[in-house]
Amino acid sequence: MPFLKSLSPGRLIILLAGVQILSLVGFPYFFSSAPPIDVVEGLVWAPHWLIGTYKHPPLPAWIIEIFVTLTRDMIFGPYLAAQLAVALTYFFIYRLGRLMMDPMRAAAGTALIAASYYFTVPTIEFNHNVIQLPLWAGTIFIYARIRREPSLFMNWILLGLVCGIGLYAKYSFALLIGVLLIASLVESSMRSTWASRGPFSAMVITLIIFAPHLIWLVAHDFAPFFYLADRADSPTASAPLWFLGAQLADHLPVIAPLLFVGFASLKGAQASSADKQNRRFLWLVTFAPVFLTLLFAVITNSRIKDMWGMAMFTPLGLLIVMELGREWSIDMVRRAALTSCSLIVLVGIGFALHSHFIFGGATPRTNWPMRAIASEAQSVWKASTSTPLAMIGGTPWIAGLAVVETPLRNSMIIGDTLDHSPWIAIDDVRAKGALFLFSGDRQTAPKLCTGPVTKSILTIQGPDEQPITAFVCLPSS
Repeated sequence: MPFLKSLSPGRLIILLAGVQILSLVGFPYFFSSAPPIDVVEGLVWAPHWLIGTYKHPPLPAWIIEIFVTLTRDMIFGPYLAAQLAVALTYFFIYRLGRLMMDPMRAAAGTALIAASYYFTVPTIEFNHNVIQLPLWAGTIFIYARIRREPSLFMNWILLGLVCGIGLYAKYSFALLIGVLLIASLVESSMRSTWASRGPFSAMVITLIIFAPHLIWLVAHDFAPFFYLADRADSPTASAPLWFLGAQLADHLPVIAPLLFVGFASLKGAQASSADKQNRRFLWLVTFAPVFLTLLFAVITNSRIKDMWGMAMFTPLGLLIVMELGREWSIDMVRRAALTSCSLIVLVGIGFALHSHFIFGGATPRTNWPMRAIASEAQSVWKASTSTPLAMIGGTPWIAGLAVVETPLRNSMIIGDTLDHSPWIAIDDVRAKGALFLFSGDRQTAPKLCTGPVTKSILTIQGPDEQPITAFVCLPSS
């Protein structure tokens, strides 16, 4: 195609990002009847602008609220936020590559990593792992700029800002900060920067930005870390060797663009030069976080969630290109980019097919009848009382579906206690009553119900075919 042949390496990456946005926003949006489970959870937290939650730092919820406000759509907004985060990641990876190699190889490295599992299937669901992608890649890019111009103070300011923000995305971001600290001590050219104000200014800025959440953590006895420990002990967590194997499997699709480029073409291409320090730096920032994660698991005798590795491999495509040690022609870059584009489109088509032809296990959460559940929940309340429904609680997923598109999103009770819902006061529950929805045929009403209670089973069911139990807890006064 003449159009494709006219594209420069940078514009091929723009094309790649555009295909990703169109495919992994368009297909999921048109074939979803509900948001993914992590998005529903974020939508519940979002309107309260919490500085901390019992599970994670709050940045994803803040971003969800911004995009829902902008798009006026609870499903489209988070899907768009997720793929814009990925597109921004591609930008940072490409710019990182340009600091170390020519435009052809920088674009090739970006196209390679776009084929990995971590940049396709899991990015559909906007969550803490997805927002880490651009923050992780952006931090490495800014640090790489500092390596080239240590005296440019603005880069240190930017590093401090992005590190502070990164800690609001996920606590594992601290691994990257630690690795960059190691890099600054290992590289002789960076050790001298500790005699300047740059590193200390970056550290102070990071601490100032993170201080409000740190204060919250202390005040709440570091509750998210207990949740983290529970996740590590869950059946879905992996032993260290299995975790390592999962990371390898998740990056096997990177072979696809290399196959279409042709190993014979690569072997016959002219040898390329690579700065040894840049090569060591890419090895360090790509694999040191993984090594530290494995070391932590071994020392603590704990298991690891496979998805914790998602953001750690953002520079991997660049490292592969550098290690191949060959020049790339524009035709080779084009083939790599188009292969990754094709894989991305296939993922979008796969989402659509999965929504109609259920395969591989349970029905996707995005196929749940959100609007039907919300409508019947409202009807159950209205059948019991003329008092306006003020709040809904119960199983977070079921109750979340019932409130996502209503003003009650501001007043959802997570579970059947107020432990995780600081925006709700017990006096409000007593004075206004609440509707509780639970998955399964629950027999006992929540202890928060102090007034008259009626129980019913909704006629609507989710794809799991479990009944949905509704408790109408009327005001006690």
